[in-house]
Amino acid sequence: MTWKKFTLCLFLLVFPACKREDKVVVDFWHVMGGPLGRRLSEMVGDFNRMHPEGEVRPVHMGSYDVLAQKLMGAISSGNPPVIAQMYESWTDQFLHGGQLVPLAEFVRNEPAFDLEDFYPVFIEDNTYDTLLATLPFNKSVPVFYYNADLLRESGIDSFPDNWSDFRHACVQVRRAGVWPTSWPLDVWYFSTMLYQEGGVLFDEAANQPRFNAAEGVRVLEYLVGLVRDSLFYVNPGFQRQDEFLSGNVAMIPASVVSWAFMKGRTSFEMGVAPFPQGQQLATVIAGTNIGMFKKTTKAQQELAWQFIRWFLEAENQARWTEASYYLPVRRSATQTEAFKQFVADNRGYAKIIQQLDFARTEPKTKEWFAGRIYLNDAIEEAMRLGRSPQQALDDAAQRLLVELR
Repeated sequence: MTWKKFTLCLFLLVFPACKREDKVVVDFWHVMGGPLGRRLSEMVGDFNRMHPEGEVRPVHMGSYDVLAQKLMGAISSGNPPVIAQMYESWTDQFLHGGQLVPLAEFVRNEPAFDLEDFYPVFIEDNTYDTLLATLPFNKSVPVFYYNADLLRESGIDSFPDNWSDFRHACVQVRRAGVWPTSWPLDVWYFSTMLYQEGGVLFDEAANQPRFNAAEGVRVLEYLVGLVRDSLFYVNPGFQRQDEFLSGNVAMIPASVVSWAFMKGRTSFEMGVAPFPQGQQLATVIAGTNIGMFKKTTKAQQELAWQFIRWFLEAENQARWTEASYYLPVRRSATQTEAFKQFVADNRGYAKIIQQLDFARTEPKTKEWFAGRIYLNDAIEEAMRLGRSPQQALDDAAQRLLVELR
């Protein structure tokens, strides 16, 4: 043995902590907090124990706005995480900027990873120009939470299943001296109602807004009418949930995930129901997907893929839903014993799952990032500032067209 080799061996014996770290580390940027974050941390821990050769390291970013800013900065500096949650418009930008490893590259080498088992809307949501770029992570649909005791006292035995009956229910509840409903200004709810009317938010082929067509005007006129007749008051953020829990509001729309935060906190019987329907069956999915960045090592990408695949297994999807109330993204998850028990314990969830058979997505192009902002402004102008729905929507469409030129 040479003197150099002897010295190195002696050094490693005396200072074993100085050995080169061989563990593969996968940073995973996310925004899951509360019970959602706790369950995610538990699941990541379980995965890591099964893969001692590496470590998925969850990094909480606090909010989606912070996550977006951090991702943009990390990409600019050439140091992105390995995987992260991302909205569709972000994905479109990252993918066309050459920043992502399309997950199709891994799926095609995994015959057992059955895309047919996924609800079609989730595959559509993650596909760009026929390329599967990302996979679903935390997906939801809008639902209504309602005070079943108050509705019964108002002569309403079941939650309305169409918008005409919803307005009638609001009138009945208002006579009891309680606010019927309270909503935030939210494109998500508007888009669900627009699709139910047969409308379109944005024509991606023509690169043109369509939310100001007759269908969109009808939806906004309906909402403005509820406000005008003192059946609906606009409530920012999550304040409406507190008003609902206190019994001051009879019915509120929110994500299905709000179930995890409101369950067991009411002094009345809380019911949960899908959105009422219009001329067509439609609901709009929300939430993010999970994507993988290119400027990472092959070992990191392989471990990241193992985690994504594992997280999307049927049993793990049921486990994720159990704590978060996010939708299981594949049909086989609904056949597990754990999920069947979850549905039995949460009356109404089965009807919400059935909506995935006709669920839709918002536009996925990066142009819709601005379009969504302008549409939200139009909804506020009509519902709070008294502008006509047609004029507010037309102005929003024009603002987007100017930006697209």
